[in-house]
Amino acid sequence: MELKILWASMYGNAEYVAARVETMANKKDFNVEMIEMNDVSMADLQKMKNVAVVTSTTGQGDVPTNGEWFWDDLEKADIDLSNMRYSVCALGDSSHAEFCGAGKKIDIRLAELGARKVVSRVECDGDDTGSHQWADEFLNKLAEA
Repeated sequence: MELKILWASMYGNAEYVAARVETMANKKDFNVEMIEMNDVSMADLQKMKNVAVVTSTTGQGDVPTNGEWFWDDLEKADIDLSNMRYSVCALGDSSHAEFCGAGKKIDIRLAELGARKVVSRVECDGDDTGSHQWADEFLNKLAEA
């Protein structure tokens, strides 16, 4: 089974989590590709079937620099993502006004475009606590289908 891991990271935490998801998925015999968000076009996104989104949040709830082009395109996109199954791991810091803002808005937008959420978004506060359990649950649900 194919899995695309789309990630955006400011200081490396989200990239680390994405790499760990990749390792976990490989152990479950998924065919995995980890892709920096800005390297994903909307045409590419529309072809994806199983997607794990891992992103940190920067500024006032913004997507990190290596995901901002992706977000700009996704926000304006008029595409059908009904063939996609996904989940989001959002990293943030609850001391900021927009806690996990980047992950929240990507999650909402994917759902608006018809993508089907497999497991609920996890919101990690200040570190990656919860991300391992989220990945395990997401991968198991994908494998069951």
